[in-house]
Amino acid sequence: MQERRQQPRKKLTTRLLWHVVVISVCILLVTLLITFWQTYPSAKQTVVERIQREVATKLTTNQYQLQAIESRGDLLAEEFLTRYQTLRHVPDLQTYFYDWFEETSPDVWRLKESFFTGVKAGDHYFKGMSVFVGPRPTPLTDELRARLIISVRTLNDLGPAWEGQVTNTHLSLPENALALYSREQAWGRLAAADLVMTDFSTLKSTLQSENPERAPNWTGLYKDHSGGFWTITYQRPVDRNGRHLVNASFDVSLAQLTDDLSRTVDVDISNYVLNRQGALITSSTLSDALSEQRDTLTPENYDDPLYQKIAARLITNPEAFEQEVWDDIDDDYLVLVQHLGTPDWWYFAVYPKELITSEALFLPMVIALIGSLLVLGVLLTTIVFVRQQVSIPLRRLASLAALMDDKNYDEIEKQNESEVRSYGEINQVLNAFRVMARRFIKANTDLEQRVTERTQALREANQKLDQLVHIDGLTNLLNRRAFQTDVANAIATADGSCYFVMADIDDFKPFNDNYGHEAGDRALIAFAKAFLELPDSRAYRYGGEEFALLLQADSLAQARESIESLRQAIHNLGIEHKFGRRLHGVLTVSFGVTRIRRNELPSDLIKRADKQLYLVKQEGGNAVAFDVEA
Repeated sequence: MQERRQQPRKKLTTRLLWHVVVISVCILLVTLLITFWQTYPSAKQTVVERIQREVATKLTTNQYQLQAIESRGDLLAEEFLTRYQTLRHVPDLQTYFYDWFEETSPDVWRLKESFFTGVKAGDHYFKGMSVFVGPRPTPLTDELRARLIISVRTLNDLGPAWEGQVTNTHLSLPENALALYSREQAWGRLAAADLVMTDFSTLKSTLQSENPERAPNWTGLYKDHSGGFWTITYQRPVDRNGRHLVNASFDVSLAQLTDDLSRTVDVDISNYVLNRQGALITSSTLSDALSEQRDTLTPENYDDPLYQKIAARLITNPEAFEQEVWDDIDDDYLVLVQHLGTPDWWYFAVYPKELITSEALFLPMVIALIGSLLVLGVLLTTIVFVRQQVSIPLRRLASLAALMDDKNYDEIEKQNESEVRSYGEINQVLNAFRVMARRFIKANTDLEQRVTERTQALREANQKLDQLVHIDGLTNLLNRRAFQTDVANAIATADGSCYFVMADIDDFKPFNDNYGHEAGDRALIAFAKAFLELPDSRAYRYGGEEFALLLQADSLAQARESIESLRQAIHNLGIEHKFGRRLHGVLTVSFGVTRIRRNELPSDLIKRADKQLYLVKQEGGNAVAFDVEA
């Protein structure tokens, strides 16, 4: 009883608190969504501007370094050309060649190893020098030998100045020869004897047939199989009187690139550097997965989906991309593009979009924290208010309602207003309870008496209404609704003693058409009376001129006798009918009878009786037909 009394209060206060919480949370969520929607573009722009500043600072330094390498290439080329013009006809150069070089295999010459480890030759001290002169289509001439000696002396004099700033310094010759200065590796001693450098893109790109403009170039990242490292190369062709003499060139290894150009400006940012052809110069994503069989890294042989997307867009129109932001190239990354004028490369800074989202969410999260505290404060305030102003008065109301339920109106009237502090509508309700109590005390006796009288009248009315619902208004027979209920019960309790009869007035339509509908109604009433007088049966008006019977009989013979007597009684009424197709002269009825079987479908029962009725109709009517299985 106590739980039932408190249930309305619990529902009301709980719903009130839940409404406060839900509305507050909805307002908070809408505020967060609006704030995020407004702060995301700003956060994105802030990230872009920050990255652009950091990249610009980094690339400015890198540009200076790359331009410095190109300047050193000019200096190396000029120095070689000056010495070539001065020394190419000096006879001692031929002697130097045979003193300094050795033929390590047929027609393959290399600078002696002592020039790498350190040796004094003439008035010069040589160290870190190696030269490879590979297979050539033309013989080794005096001029070529002079160029090689001049290359060795030039590199030995200038190479140490740039040590540490580049991986190595070299002068490559179009006759498949290369002189190199490096303190780390004697490349000229390691190169394969059958190596033809002009067959590969690096040296090949400097030949007059491949580079008629004689433009300096930076290669993409490639694998130097002789040296065993990945590198890029700057090459400046040196020509004299239209003849290609050498290439002043420098290698910058992948390790240096990783420490410099590929070094990210932020731990969350990765980068790629591509040339105009989409070849990969370097990237912060490069790993040990680089294949030993690859000479260069291109979209075709380097499996990096983001790099492949970037390269595909770049090579479509490189001139169109100077400095911009690609937001649509990948769902997960924002890509900042920066063109490097030197050496015509493109730098791509890749920033995860989820970090932008995190930055954009900072302000909404602050708002969420403050909003949550506000919601909590409002909720606590509401709980205190509801307890004082709603819960306690509601408990009093529940107590009064219990007294009302017990009809203890005298006790309600005695309740003291000072026992509970209530305001507004709740106080009005409490007062209303007391007023109602007084009125209930006065009216309760009369009300109970009236209820008793009205209940009896209602019961009688319901009985009459139930009869009207199940009685046909014209014939006073039971109607189709009563028939459906009774047939279902008869089937459920069938024991072989109940028969179902379908009856139909013969040629009733011509009767109505010629004698009128009033005559038809009188005939229906007369026939219904005959049906009602049949013992041990319940008669129904099935529809129009159709009737139905549920007949109790101890045997088939008794059932046949009862139905036959009914048919004869109807015939004896002698209702004139001269317009029928039959020659009876009076209005008659045909009958189809079958026995009711337990648990069969009503539709099957009706179908069997209707079949017998149809047979009677076919034979002229005014007869009774029984189902042979009945």
